[in-house]
Order: sequence, then structure tokens, then C-alpha cells
Amino acid sequence: MVDDSLSPTFPLDEALEVYVRREDAERFVEEVRGDEPELASHLRIEVRELEAGGRN
Repeated sequence: MVDDSLSPTFPLDEALEVYVRREDAERFVEEVRGDEPELASHLRIEVRELEAGGRN
């Protein structure tokens, strides 16, 4: 679960949530959507392939 935390309009300041399982990320987005629909519109789920020895 990521968003552009460097953007000046990022609503979560510099917060960033990372989930290993897609189901957990989807659950988080649904919870936010129920509480803060406008905030949820800024969230997205990205799938990234991990590389050994580097920061992804």
C-alpha cells in the first residue's frame, strides 16, 4: 500500500503502509474507504518484485 509520500498534497504526511499480503492491503483500503472516502481515493495497491540486497 503506497502513495507518493513526497508529494506536497499527500494527505498522510510522510506515512507509508506496506503490507506483505494483498488481502491485508485490500482490507486496509476498505477500512479507510468506510471511514475516510476522500483519503481512500489517494491510496493504491502496488505489487513489487523484491530484489536481494536492495531497497525496493
